Formats: sequence, C-alpha cells, structure tokens
Amino acid sequence: MENKDKIFRKNPKLDHLLGYFGDMQVPTKQETYQPTDVIEMDKNGVETILRNFYVKRPNSQSVKIFKDYLHSIAKKEFNDENIIKMPNDVQVHLSISVLKDRYHQVEVDNLAKTVLDSLKTIAFDDDCQVSSLIVDKHIMEVNSILIAITKITDERKGMQFSW
Repeated sequence: MENKDKIFRKNPKLDHLLGYFGDMQVPTKQETYQPTDVIEMDKNGVETILRNFYVKRPNSQSVKIFKDYLHSIAKKEFNDENIIKMPNDVQVHLSISVLKDRYHQVEVDNLAKTVLDSLKTIAFDDDCQVSSLIVDKHIMEVNSILIAITKITDERKGMQFSW
C-alpha cells in the first residue's frame, strides 16, 4: 500500500490522533464466523436440524492484515513510554468511513470491536480500559479511519467534558 501521510491538527483535549485515508476497509470480527447446521438426535434416533449456530473460522486474513496495518500506524504514535497502562481508563473516538455499498452491511459496534482489539497492547494494555467510546460510521468515496485516544485522569476528562 502506498503511504499517503496527511497533516492533522488535533484538539488539545486529545492525547493521540492517528488514522489513514484511502487504504483498506475496516473488517469486522463478524466476518470470521460462518453459519453451520447442527444435528440433534433424540433417544429414538430421530434427527432434527438446529439452525442459527456458528463456528469460528481461524482469524480471517482480512482481520489479520488490518490488525498488522493498524499496528504499523499506531507504533508511530505509541511506544513503551506512552502506552496507556492499566488501571488507567481511556476515551476512544472512532470516525470510520465506508463505501456506500457497505454502509448498511456492517454494524458500527462490530467495526469498533475490530479496531479496539487491534489497538490492544499497542495503544493501551486491554480494551477493558475503554470507559468512553464514541463511534461514527459514514459514507465516503474512500475507506478511512481516524482514531483519537485520550487517557482519562482527574485533570483530563475527555472530549465531552469541559471541566
């Protein structure tokens, strides 16, 4: 993928701002499950097909590629000194652009889960530290994502708080 660095000016209430424009779409973990039929046999040997069961495929290639790519971007912003360690809480803002034909196919919570899982051990220790999550999914002609991360402290309450 071609590197297309952009200049961002971040809000002073944000600790970290990163992302990309025009590269890959954010996959969902949902895409790593596939439906399967389960057969139940009663004591008389009568089989019944049970539906709505899913099996997890090995980590899908698209999720792995996305995670590796997001790691490469996040490692430019985070290092051993500024990773947000537990028990500190974080506020995360995600602005995810998708192509028009995909907009109604993906759920915003599944997009967020993939991003948060991908940032574990790079930006923060674990996604259980996320105490505030603001996610926006919108249509653009290119796939993109902007990620803003703020460590919550007594002095810094995040974007929505002015005190």
